[in-house]
Amino acid sequence: MSSVQTTGIKLKPLHMIGIAIIVLSIVLGYYGLSASMRPYTTQISEATSTNRGVQLAGFLGTTGEYNEEGKFTFMLQDSTGAMIPVVYSEPKPSNFEQAVSIVAIGHYDVRTGNFIAEDLLVKCPSKYQEQMAAS
Repeated sequence: MSSVQTTGIKLKPLHMIGIAIIVLSIVLGYYGLSASMRPYTTQISEATSTNRGVQLAGFLGTTGEYNEEGKFTFMLQDSTGAMIPVVYSEPKPSNFEQAVSIVAIGHYDVRTGNFIAEDLLVKCPSKYQEQMAAS
């Protein structure tokens, strides 16, 4: 009978705790980064088909109004002509009516059929574009 002799690495409890902390940090960092990254899309169909947050770019469909809950609502139109209601809890941006395009950052709410915006990025026409058009 031959005996098999194994040489294993013996870890001290302090080393095991250190490795566990490193692995936990990597896992939490991965989930934190993946949750904070929001894909950019210009089509409403893509934004409504995912359960993640997205950046939805489009054009102003209506000038908007405040609903009975005091939230700013407006229609956002995408490049295909489809429209979706957007609900924004913050006050309307000051340059909203002059917007050339709007990026709503948020998620689609399946229950209400609205896009819930956490932030709005409003792109207004540049003063240099106006000067070039006048020339």
